[in-house]
Amino acid sequence: WMPVGRRVVVIGGGLVGLELAEYLAERGRVVTVLEEGKHLGLPMAMPRRWTAVRNATSHGVTLVREATPVSISKVSVRYRAGEQEFEARGDSVIIASEVAPDRSFADRLADRGLNVKVVGDAANVGYIEGAMHSAHEVAREL
Repeated sequence: WMPVGRRVVVIGGGLVGLELAEYLAERGRVVTVLEEGKHLGLPMAMPRRWTAVRNATSHGVTLVREATPVSISKVSVRYRAGEQEFEARGDSVIIASEVAPDRSFADRLADRGLNVKVVGDAANVGYIEGAMHSAHEVAREL
């Protein structure tokens, strides 16, 4: 069960957007990724970026570069590419851009005396495998 529609538009073709698009497509979703820049997968290193793009496209993900979102409705995202406007149809829209670590909630809990372990992107932004590994390590310590 996943609380997203069958057609999903992901705004942001960086690390998180590409990994999310691949994940959703593997689970039967029809996914379109809209990236404002010329390059997909930034800030990933080159070999990982190529792999992420290849994995997404091999799962049928539509990748659109230099696409600036204009509006979001219940059924689509309108975007501008060059001088023209286009529409990406979607039941769900996920904004997956400009990711930064955020420990603020964990810090507030720690300030109240709780033993807090920070894992995944809350600690530092990285690949999904790293987030899973850090969570596994903390779980083993418990």
